[in-house]
Formats: sequence, structure tokens, C-alpha cells
Amino acid sequence: MDEDHRELVRRLFAAATALIETAHDAAIAGQSGAIAAGDYAEAAQRLQEAARDIAALAEATAVIAGPGDGDSSDSPDQSP
Repeated sequence: MDEDHRELVRRLFAAATALIETAHDAAIAGQSGAIAAGDYAEAAQRLQEAARDIAALAEATAVIAGPGDGDSSDSPDQSP
């Protein structure tokens, strides 16, 4: 994998991390016994949206990081 693809994959993982934190916040909010029914629905929607976006990032990352040229080494691709 060339360095540009490695950087892209790292950025996709960083974006996924941010979305996981959003999902975590929504899940924590949904555990509260002190919120209104509508707030539960809103937390569930935020959780669902974050999960959908995380799945899309995971799919994109898998495509980019997947086996391309059969090179499974950890070193960056040095081909021209």
C-alpha cells in the first residue's frame, strides 16, 4: 500500500473514532432515567445515524486497505 493510501486509511479510522464517540454519547444519553420519551427517540436516532456512518467508513476502509497487489508486507509500496 502506498503512503497516500496509508494516510487515507488512517484518516478514515480517525473519522470512525469520532463517530464512535458520538454513538457512545447517544448510548449514554439513552441510559438516563431522567429524560423525556422524545429524548429517548432522539438518542436512538443519533445512535442509528452514527452506526450507519461508521459502517460506511468501515466499508470504505476495507476497500482501500484490502488486498490489492498481493503485497502483505508492512512496509510502504516502493514500486514506481
